[in-house]
Amino acid sequence: MTQRTTTQILLDEPRTPRILLINSDAMVCAQLQRLYSQCAYLVSVLQSGQEALEQIADGSTDLVVTDVHLPDLDGIRFIERIRKLHSDVPVIVITRERDVEVAVKALKLGVSDFISTPISAEAVQTSTHAALEKGQVFTELRHMRRSFAENFEFVGMLSKTPEMYRVFETIRMVSNMDVTVLVEGETGTGKELVAKAIHDRSARREGKLVTINCAGVPDALLESELFGFERGAFTGADHSRAGMIELAHGGTLFLDEIESMSLSMQAKLLRVLEDRRVQRLGGNRKYDIDMRVIAATNIPAKQLVAQKKMRSDFYYRINVVSIQIMPLRQRRADIPLLVQNFLRKYPCAVQKGITEISRQAMSQLMHYSWPGNVRELQNVLEKAVVLAPLPVIEKVDLLDESSHPELTQVKVQTEIPFVQWIKEQEKNYLVKQLEAFHGSIEQAAANSGICVRTLFRKMRLYGLDKKQFRPERPEVSSVIEKNFSTTTPRRPHQRTS
Repeated sequence: MTQRTTTQILLDEPRTPRILLINSDAMVCAQLQRLYSQCAYLVSVLQSGQEALEQIADGSTDLVVTDVHLPDLDGIRFIERIRKLHSDVPVIVITRERDVEVAVKALKLGVSDFISTPISAEAVQTSTHAALEKGQVFTELRHMRRSFAENFEFVGMLSKTPEMYRVFETIRMVSNMDVTVLVEGETGTGKELVAKAIHDRSARREGKLVTINCAGVPDALLESELFGFERGAFTGADHSRAGMIELAHGGTLFLDEIESMSLSMQAKLLRVLEDRRVQRLGGNRKYDIDMRVIAATNIPAKQLVAQKKMRSDFYYRINVVSIQIMPLRQRRADIPLLVQNFLRKYPCAVQKGITEISRQAMSQLMHYSWPGNVRELQNVLEKAVVLAPLPVIEKVDLLDESSHPELTQVKVQTEIPFVQWIKEQEKNYLVKQLEAFHGSIEQAAANSGICVRTLFRKMRLYGLDKKQFRPERPEVSSVIEKNFSTTTPRRPHQRTS
């Protein structure tokens, strides 16, 4: 039996709802606690509103049942703070007959329901069930975030950043939806891990996960690899063979590096995805296909469409759900976590008893730009472990970024203020976008995910002119050189012939 991590168990198994009861009336507390316990809920009882806010903050509370009369906080103020700080936690308010005005205020704040005393067991059960059912999705997401914060691991991926938690949440939600997924991220960020996680958690996990790297197969061979072929279809085809699309029947087809796929191949694959039928090369028969498709690209798909390297209809077909994987340089807080996990699991490190890394070496890792992302980090650590003479890694061998400026994605500069560094990165980004689209404001804005007005404002801020990004014609270039020659400067009143 495959060993399951604590996080996987917490996410897969049903969870008993946790109810936080705040009431200063001992009799009401006892009555509700007994009722909730009989319904198999977990109940915590508090009398202080401030204590309740602290407990809600840890993410373990699924429902708040509170009186409007608290000894340390005004009831309405208490509800306002819950709705502001933890808006996804449902609240049920207990009121008395004279509290009608208070109940109306509570409802306006967005509480799920209010229950009047004397308390009816049926009313409590109905109201509680409705509130928990309505907030079930948010409850699961809160539980996932709390589990990730405690364990940092999800299906082989490690992180402690909110951005990656959202990736984990998306993976879990789309796994059983059987929709096409597009995974975008730089080389080495773990796109194949994402595909495997989705497949392993889906209803297709008993089927095959068939992977093909589109960049690793010449276009002439990619068609036969995907579609298969019949005997005699081409020279050397001395037997029939099923393609990867057929092999993925009942499972998942993972298309990695689809940015390398030609437009003609995209059109052929699009037909298969729409018809759910495939025809081998040299054959007449069509085979029905039941498969899920997960595609991955190192280049943003929108950029590929804008550059005419991807068909728009193909893009819309594969981009039902999109998952963006952050590069390692944008989640540096995960580096110590990844290093410790590597040293704990890498056989050579275990054999040599290497469990630590020096502060200087860790500082090197934290300030490197990681163009190869997590895969590069693993390679660097493997080499460091092999060469380390002591149980502590004292130094790491990193690529000299100054001699390979094309590999440096983002350089950390500690000698300038943070705000200035951010502005420089933003300007550099906009310059690259405008260069890529030859000064087209509309295309650059669309690819950047911002509106045209915002891009214009940013360009004025950084002194950028769209004309400087337009390709020059040879005759125009020669005129410019002539007019701005440093050897014979023109006077202001001189006219160009």
